[in-house]
Parts: sequence; C-alpha cells; structure tokens
Amino acid sequence: MVENIANKSSSNLSKDKWGAEAILSRSDWLDYKAIKKIRIPKKYRIAPLDLELRKSRTVTESKLLVSAKKNGVLTPYIFEIDIINTTIVMENIEGNLVKSILDSEVGLQKKLNIVKKIGIQVGKLHNNDIIHGDLTTSNILEHDSKLVFIDFGLGKFSVAIEDKAVDILLIKKCFISTHTEYNREFFLVFQEGYKETVSNFKTIFRRAVKVEARGRHLNEEQLFSDYLL
Repeated sequence: MVENIANKSSSNLSKDKWGAEAILSRSDWLDYKAIKKIRIPKKYRIAPLDLELRKSRTVTESKLLVSAKKNGVLTPYIFEIDIINTTIVMENIEGNLVKSILDSEVGLQKKLNIVKKIGIQVGKLHNNDIIHGDLTTSNILEHDSKLVFIDFGLGKFSVAIEDKAVDILLIKKCFISTHTEYNREFFLVFQEGYKETVSNFKTIFRRAVKVEARGRHLNEEQLFSDYLL
C-alpha cells in the first residue's frame, strides 16, 4: 500500500506521495484527471534484477486491474502503461476511503452494509483467481455509493486456496487493528458477503483458520467462532 495517499478522499493528493515501492503523483492524461504510479529502483537489489522485478510488477498490476474490472469489481481505468519506466497512468477516482467511512460517525448499519459489499466484491476477485495482496480498508474507495478497489501492487493471479485464505486474514487483521470497536461484527458480515459469491467459501475459511492458527501459535479450535463454518 502507498502510505498516506489520502486522509478522506483521493482528491487530497496534492503532491507526490512516497510508498514502499512506488511514488504516486497527480497528473493529466488528455482531458482526464489521472494518477501516475511510478515504481522506484531499490538500491539494495542488483540493478538488472531490480528493473526486471519492477517491470514484472507493473505488468501484473495492470493485468489485475483490468481483469478485476472485467469480472465486475470496479477499479481505476488504466490510461497508459510504460513498462520501460515502470509506470502506470490511471484514472484518479474522486471518492472517500472506506477506512475513513468506517471510522466516521455514520450509523453502524451503513458501515455493515459497506463491509458486506466488500465481502461480495472480494468473492468476485477470488472466483477469478485474483489475489489483492494488500486487502485493507485503505485500499478501497466509495464512489457514487459503489466500491472501487485500488492498489493491486502486491497482488497476483493464483488458484491456491492458501493465497485466498491469506487475503481473508489481511482484511480480518485490518478490522482488528484499524476498526477495533466493531472488528468482530465487521469480519462476520464480510464473511456473509463473501459466502454469497464463493461456493467453496468453507474450504477457504478452513484454510484461513489453519494459517492464522499457525501464525499465532494457537489451536485451530480457538478460532472456529470467528468463522462462518
């Protein structure tokens, strides 16, 4: 995730923002407002390998954004891809970060409705073997009452159940760390949305239990109540 891209909306990007792997800057593309994402070199990597990695991630992220949109999950339109300079120029979405909405004073039911929609949309991604890789409420915008998923920079295509389970754990950890007050309610309603879309949701949730138990050194039984199994 690119850090500090916005506090409340994507229109707050008034100057370049530096993240772990890229710079985001406002730009124009023909008559459209755009965001330019430039993957920056890493000095700790061997230069030729670094360039190939940045090129590969630029191509993969572009494919993920297009595939997600094709399969019913809103993402920014891509205007231009410059593989040589590891840059993507994409639509600048004017919307509120879901993180900010869930932290605001709006009613709990509206928050739950948004979180359920997240579950439905993540289900669509996983049904098409799209792994977001950084699934947090800071990487989802609400625009015209619809959710737009952004920043697939750590994403990939994968059929692996474990990769989908890890995405589930990422959003669970986000709810716990960022939306502490209602984290349990949010995670349960996220699962409600997810299972509406994904037929093998129990298989994925069971794997999430295994991965979480392994990472936290817990017995799997201690986590069953968190999941709709």
